[in-house]
Amino acid sequence: MPGMRAAFATILLALSLASCTQKDECEACSGDSDCKPGFVCSNFDDGGRRCASGTGSTGCATRSR
Repeated sequence: MPGMRAAFATILLALSLASCTQKDECEACSGDSDCKPGFVCSNFDDGGRRCASGTGSTGCATRSR
């Protein structure tokens, strides 16, 4: 069963890496797949695209550059 254990470990590693790349609310994004489940990539009034719930209004604090 060593091959099965290695396959299981590989799957767990791949899933953990995928979740690390998904962004939280208010983080910059280029598409829905960049955001964690439950969030979508939304256009904001400042011209930026960030992850948001997609329901109602979302306010994100941003820094001036």
